[in-house]
Amino acid sequence: MPEIDSRREKDAPLRQDIRTLGNALGQAIQHQRGHDVFDTVERLRSACKRLRDCDQQLLTASPKDADLLRSEIKQLDQEIMQLVEGCSLDTAIDVIRAFTVYFHLVNSAEQYHRIRRGRVYAASHNDQPQRGSLTALISFLQKNELDAPTVQKLLDQLSIELVFTAHPTEATRRSLITKTRRVADLLEIWDQQHETMTSRERTHWQRELESVIDLLWRTDAVRRVRPQPLDEIKMGIYYLDEILYDALPDLYSEFEELLHEAYPDLAVPSFLRLGSWIGGDQDGNPFVGPETMFTALNLQRSNVIEHYRTAIERMAQEFSQSLNYSSVTEALQRSIEEDALRLPNYNNELGPEVPLQPYRRKLSFMWKRLEATLTASEAPQSKKTASLKGKGSADISYPAAYGSADELLRDLALVRDSLLSDGEDNLAHGQLSRLIRQVEVFGFYFVALDVRQHSGRHAAAIGELLHVTGLSEEDYTKIDETARLYLLNNLLGDPRLVTRPDLKLSEETWHVLNTFHAIREAREIFGERAVTCYIISMTDSLSDLLEVQFFCKEAGINNLPIVPLFETIHDLHGCTDILNQAFTHPHYRAYVSQCHYKQQVMLGYSDSSKDGGILTSSWELYQAQGRLAALGRRHGIGITLFHGRGGAIGRGGGPIYQAILGQPPGTVNGRLRITEQGEMLSFKYGQHEIAIRNMELVVAGVVQSSLPDEGVSESRIHPSPTHEWITLMNTLSASAHRRYRQLIYEDPTFLQFFEQATPLLELGWLNIGSRPARRAKGRGIEELRAIPWVFSWMQSRYVLPSWYGVGGALEEYIEQDPANLEQLKALYKRWPFWRAFLDNLQMTLSKADMHIASHYAMLVDDEALRTRLSSEIVDEYERTRRNVIRIVGGKELLDNSPVLQQSIRRRNPYVDPLSYFQVTLLRRLRASGGILDRDPRQESSHEENEQDKLTYAVLLTINGIAAGVRNTG
Repeated sequence: MPEIDSRREKDAPLRQDIRTLGNALGQAIQHQRGHDVFDTVERLRSACKRLRDCDQQLLTASPKDADLLRSEIKQLDQEIMQLVEGCSLDTAIDVIRAFTVYFHLVNSAEQYHRIRRGRVYAASHNDQPQRGSLTALISFLQKNELDAPTVQKLLDQLSIELVFTAHPTEATRRSLITKTRRVADLLEIWDQQHETMTSRERTHWQRELESVIDLLWRTDAVRRVRPQPLDEIKMGIYYLDEILYDALPDLYSEFEELLHEAYPDLAVPSFLRLGSWIGGDQDGNPFVGPETMFTALNLQRSNVIEHYRTAIERMAQEFSQSLNYSSVTEALQRSIEEDALRLPNYNNELGPEVPLQPYRRKLSFMWKRLEATLTASEAPQSKKTASLKGKGSADISYPAAYGSADELLRDLALVRDSLLSDGEDNLAHGQLSRLIRQVEVFGFYFVALDVRQHSGRHAAAIGELLHVTGLSEEDYTKIDETARLYLLNNLLGDPRLVTRPDLKLSEETWHVLNTFHAIREAREIFGERAVTCYIISMTDSLSDLLEVQFFCKEAGINNLPIVPLFETIHDLHGCTDILNQAFTHPHYRAYVSQCHYKQQVMLGYSDSSKDGGILTSSWELYQAQGRLAALGRRHGIGITLFHGRGGAIGRGGGPIYQAILGQPPGTVNGRLRITEQGEMLSFKYGQHEIAIRNMELVVAGVVQSSLPDEGVSESRIHPSPTHEWITLMNTLSASAHRRYRQLIYEDPTFLQFFEQATPLLELGWLNIGSRPARRAKGRGIEELRAIPWVFSWMQSRYVLPSWYGVGGALEEYIEQDPANLEQLKALYKRWPFWRAFLDNLQMTLSKADMHIASHYAMLVDDEALRTRLSSEIVDEYERTRRNVIRIVGGKELLDNSPVLQQSIRRRNPYVDPLSYFQVTLLRRLRASGGILDRDPRQESSHEENEQDKLTYAVLLTINGIAAGVRNTG
């Protein structure tokens, strides 16, 4: 009881915030749409909340009470359905919008509450630092008596990269994100100032809050036009500009400060960087190409240089030291004189007083040189878009411009060293030091791009190239692996180039060729770090790697990391064999040597889960990592694992700190890349302090996971799985895999059930990304991308990809021997991998709801099919829920994670009305012929307008549910 009271006390400010925001929203609804809409919202909210309460009581009710509760649940269910079905379409749209806006407000309040609780914890002087924090990390290093040289060696080997992707899972428009961020700012202002606010200030605060919420209500949550790659690029830059440009150096500053308290002389290198697929991910997206990559890099360059200019201008105003009272180093003085010669006109503009203020003068020159750098980057684009197929470009010279970010860093270092030599330590370690860190991390490109393409596109391009040039009469795409390797070996061994501008090739092949030439040019213009690597989707053979190496050779690239992406269960099984062949292949081995004997390997969580189920996917990924690390050690090649994690559990999501600690021993070694996808950007990086918290969790997890167990005395961070554990997991995986495949791939009627019992077909019309939902034109599960696969099941509240097959496997294993349950319990306490897996399972099972899902099942036309498959799914859900609770302990899911448990319970009664509306509207839309595929600018009949409005209502529910459950794909 005391723990519950403590939790309620801690959450009291959150509940008050939600009430304040809810009241303001209610006023906006009544003002804009009248009392009828508001009353409907309240009736639905009340009925759904009562239904949830009954459902909760049912878990512990006596048989007699259980019958009464079931009767009330049935009655409430009917009342809700009647209320929803009785709404006019206009009223339905308003009610859906009301719940959707409410969730955006709750999300904002919960995010701010995380910040609030973090501050309270930090201010409490608690002897126990927050788990996963930098303070806890340094305490961990000290408790384990790691000396300074050991820690420095560890820091020097760190390489962590968080990679933003453009996957279409961010259902929230930027307009809504910026407004909800302002709501969080206002909650913070109230927290800090309300006790000292005057009556007038309180009125102004309330008026601004109501104004923002009124704007939220008036802002359309659904995009009317599908975003283009440029829109996605700008959205990525929004997070960089508004949050990460400052959050990342703040993280470094905090780390340095804490670290120096324990290890005074250590240096913190710039080991944490950002990456992006936005503008470079071509896989399955016909709208992304070489020009998109340059657009992204140019926009990023302009934005980051403007940031630098602002910082330097601010320092130039502040650094007013006079030569009468300070001195500068000879190196800085020489640099100032060189700048004066480089910029004679600007030197005259500075006036006679500035030469007596050397720091202001130097910083002014730097500010002007950055202006020239911007001008150079905005010059005629011919060079930057040149391709093998196109023509050359003029060489435009800008002598005042910085040739690279390293040149700017040298200037900044000259200023810092001069300040230090003159005893001005505070200035040297203040905003100047911060800017140096920003330039080290962001360069002149802001965020490094990855380029990705499907392996099949490379094979097709080489096939056409060989045919057109007469180098092979056979169809390359149809010959076996041995024949492919023979051809590729000859091509890589021949110094002559195959490609020529006059070749008559298809646009698809030119697209591939031009991409590699654009990569070379981009690395020349923006620096080698600007394009990080080239990722090959659906890698399943050595030839996939050698094909990309061939295109690199043709473009004159010799050190671009080639990254295979292993996505299916079959590919995960074979990945070490493929890389073993690569590391012993003379041409590829020579190429890796140019990359400093380092090899990235990307692992696909999404497609492996769709292919084999969540348990098998998790276990195969775990084993593959161990094999890859061992392979790298045998060949003397450093393996960096790139984790393609999504937001939902079915795509590798879940708490990042626990996930990193759950990696196999010896696989992290200080090097890690992780994707940050879709809705997780606003969740993890939408607020400054939350962004820092997310990044420190990654840093702490990587450092702790990189320590060998023999060097850790406090506890075993990542115990090696015993033979017994491996046998157990192999047994569970095989059982779960069999059950999953039987339902998803072997039942020929499953696709019909899936398409009708979820909004899969309608999802394609929700304009949340520029990329199509399918890799190919087929209708099967195989062609469907993992994102709409997970998104659809999340919408229908089945959340099936995140748990199906696990319950049956657990139950089968437990029933074989009573001791097996105790074994699984012990493993939950001892093995981070198993603990993280089951904790994620608890979360996703809590978000699933079979009562709501049963309404979606009623959309399936075939009654026999509906009854059979829905029963199978519900039975497996109950098996999974029951057995997970037996292993982790407690009476209900998430009893060991009360904060998350309460968050989900708080949301569910508000998500439920949206689900009821979605089912009703889907039935109506499908009965009237489905979504119309037509140009909205054309004149429409009354019937077409009504169909469009019905479509819009369905899309609104999809958006609202995504906001409510905080997961899409």
